[in-house]
Amino acid sequence: MSQDIAAAPPTTVSTAPGRRPSPSPGATHPVDRLSPAARRAWESTLFAALSPQVTASLLERAVEVSLTPREMFHPGALHAETPLCAVVVDGLLRFYLTSRDGRAMTLRYAGHGQLIGVRRLAMGLVPTARSPLWDAAVNGEAVQASRILTLPAAVVAAAARQDAALSGALAREVAVQSMRDRELIAANVFRPIRERVARHLISLAIREGPDLIVHASHQEIADAIGSVREVVSRTMVRFRAEGLVERRRRRLVLTDPARLHAAAIDGSDGQTTV
Repeated sequence: MSQDIAAAPPTTVSTAPGRRPSPSPGATHPVDRLSPAARRAWESTLFAALSPQVTASLLERAVEVSLTPREMFHPGALHAETPLCAVVVDGLLRFYLTSRDGRAMTLRYAGHGQLIGVRRLAMGLVPTARSPLWDAAVNGEAVQASRILTLPAAVVAAAARQDAALSGALAREVAVQSMRDRELIAANVFRPIRERVARHLISLAIREGPDLIVHASHQEIADAIGSVREVVSRTMVRFRAEGLVERRRRRLVLTDPARLHAAAIDGSDGQTTV
């Protein structure tokens, strides 16, 4: 498929946000074959502005994949079995860096309508080969039940080589992701521990009936924010004493999300970082 696209003449990509190019009269748009959730996610990405022809080529071998909580879908350097280009349909994904001594630091979260694997495409790397220099120690896991729409990375790369507008859009996406990653890393390293824990709890929370629930151990929270379990446990004790969270039937419930959100954005409590 990539050879067919590479041989095709350059296509035109509209850069107007939120506008989907129309197919020929009487024809349906390729994105209409997706599930409703996948279609909404697709139309939130830079791919929404592609022509119907390019969209059809990208979606011809697209597969919607379901991920269970804590399922690793990006196992470090094992890229032969890893989808390297995908749209997040729903749920929440986490990419994290692991050290030799087993500690972890969150690099990025990705939710509905966000792209993963774009940076490898922008660097011209082919997902069929391992690249330990780039991300051998970076893992990706589903924080909660999630779905992703995987795309043939080689086809996306071939389309980008043929179209300057798509290449520019991918470059902008890389810049935005890099800026967000820098902000997240800075927050996880420099902000007070109280703020870091509160931010992470809010990021992980899912709605179960009337409650906001977090399915994560103290160790998992510590790994995500670059701290240690003992420090997170002390912070959680304080949160429970303040009425921000509580344990119910082995579940962590966010009992006061508004105040927890305030804690996530206010680091003026004098807590020290670890």
